[in-house]
Amino acid sequence: MPALPLRPVPVPRETIFSFLSRFAAVNAATATDFSVDLSFGMKRFVQFEQAALVRLCETAALDRHALHNLKSWTGTPVGDAWMEFRQESFPSKAVRSPVMRGCPICLREDAEANPNDPVSAMVMRGDWLLRDVAVCCHHEHELVPLWQAGKPEKRFDSAAHLHDLASRIIAGELDQPRRAPSPYDLWLDARLATGKDPTWLANHGLFVATTMCNLLGELLVRDDVAQTESPTDLQARAQAAGFEVLSKGESALRAAFKALAASATSKWVSLRGTYGRLYDGLVDYLKDDGFEPFRSILRDCILETWPFAAGDAVLGQTLSTRLLHTPASAAIEIGTDKKLVEMCLIDVGAVPENDPRPPALQTFSAPEYDSFLKEIPSLVGAPEMRDAIGATAIQLQALSDAGILRPFIRHPKVRSPWRLSDGLALLAELDALAIPLSPPTKSWEQLQLASRRSGLSVGDLVAAIRSEQLQLGRDTGLEGYRSYMVLKDEIDRLTGQQPRRRRRDETLPAGELASSYAVKLGISVKAWFQKLFTAGHVSARWVPHPTNGTEVLYLTDADIAAFHARFMTPMTMQAEFGVSWQKCMAQLRKAGVTPFTADGQEFGPLYERRHVEPILRPNDA
Repeated sequence: MPALPLRPVPVPRETIFSFLSRFAAVNAATATDFSVDLSFGMKRFVQFEQAALVRLCETAALDRHALHNLKSWTGTPVGDAWMEFRQESFPSKAVRSPVMRGCPICLREDAEANPNDPVSAMVMRGDWLLRDVAVCCHHEHELVPLWQAGKPEKRFDSAAHLHDLASRIIAGELDQPRRAPSPYDLWLDARLATGKDPTWLANHGLFVATTMCNLLGELLVRDDVAQTESPTDLQARAQAAGFEVLSKGESALRAAFKALAASATSKWVSLRGTYGRLYDGLVDYLKDDGFEPFRSILRDCILETWPFAAGDAVLGQTLSTRLLHTPASAAIEIGTDKKLVEMCLIDVGAVPENDPRPPALQTFSAPEYDSFLKEIPSLVGAPEMRDAIGATAIQLQALSDAGILRPFIRHPKVRSPWRLSDGLALLAELDALAIPLSPPTKSWEQLQLASRRSGLSVGDLVAAIRSEQLQLGRDTGLEGYRSYMVLKDEIDRLTGQQPRRRRRDETLPAGELASSYAVKLGISVKAWFQKLFTAGHVSARWVPHPTNGTEVLYLTDADIAAFHARFMTPMTMQAEFGVSWQKCMAQLRKAGVTPFTADGQEFGPLYERRHVEPILRPNDA
């Protein structure tokens, strides 16, 4: 079919439908009638039927390059619900909308170029079809709705619609206040026009890039929305904010995702509450490989922030192992109390004591602390530890002070801080070094007594045993730590002193050193009896120490009897009433009996007998 004499010239960015409608207008016909005159209905042009396009090229004298440009700015269907638009893939709904938009200033300038037939000169640009284009960058004017039609054949007959709007467009009635295009608008316009992109987004499809700008931007501006702000202005701000981050690359995006997680303040923090439509969008597009880089980055951030368990699926990926725990999830996993787990984790620095993060995000590395967590349920208290290693309270404390046997947990509120395996390992080590003594001679003394006599710490003695400076013996008649003994002479040589001989002052009445007797009373506080004596509540006397001559406090048998006539301690209560000291204390607390104090001074677990006996021996009035 020969070319028609009256035919328009394609304008940059013009769509096929705009060109066809203008072609019909210059020939004084509607697009529908003109399509029939070309032997094809309008619907066949809308569906991009090849024969119809060939006929259009013949009658309009269009070459292959011109047709390619028209199709490129129109968008052609590829597969189900997708279109190729400017060499990029978009969902059809992103390019095809019942509402046709445009820049009234562009259309007015078109009309001014042909005053005699303004409608045939008005061109509908292809970038106006794309949902994510909101502004004409050339005129700094937002796109405005022009008309709406459901059927494509009617919607794309632009000349027919513009005929009714031409007078209003030329009069400026559709003009809106100017808005300077944002960096996002300029980037999108340039990429559509040239395909070039100097930003990190050049590595991603345009649909993926614009979608991510929108979804990320919504999150970035959601806390700064003015009540008077229009949806259009809000979307423009969101697109600009999202582009500001994404254009800078992966590191900026990761930082933004982490900042969003860190900004959560509610007690329970959900992924959807934190990442909103962005999270849902990446879930919706799980099968779209174009979104996988963004999905992977968000997944990394989520797994660095939220405590997912092995087997949980996060954005399409199932975890093979747990990466993060919170105190709550760890407590559930090991089957123990959350508060205990939290105190233990604070003790080892896994979580801060005053963690500002919401409980759901108070995380720590699960693999790093896995073996530590497994120890917690089997931890024991000091009584169980003493029983297991055969030590007294003083001996266990001495081992702890010397660093020979350390509590597994040092948090002051943890009542079961000891690991039995540590104590048993110490016994196994000492057993391997010890020689059996059956029975030991007087030349041997227990480790604790050797420490007290020599002034050397238990740690010093154990170090000397390990370095073979001291022999270690084991009393076969005893069990555990209390059975270990060392030679007195070796201790004296270790301290550089001659062996000491204790000489008792025969002029002293029978009695005992106050420090030794305090231990028998169950009081291990240093100088406790001296404090009580100085305050004038007990009788005693100062005497020279039998070995070194220093002044020490001494109790005669009469002093001891006077003490017991007035005072009682938990240990003496247990011995006298035949009830455990714990039960004694419980009954006294219930009765409101408090420890002895005087003039503002406290003396520990010391009680006056006159208050104790009515409670613990009520029938002996």
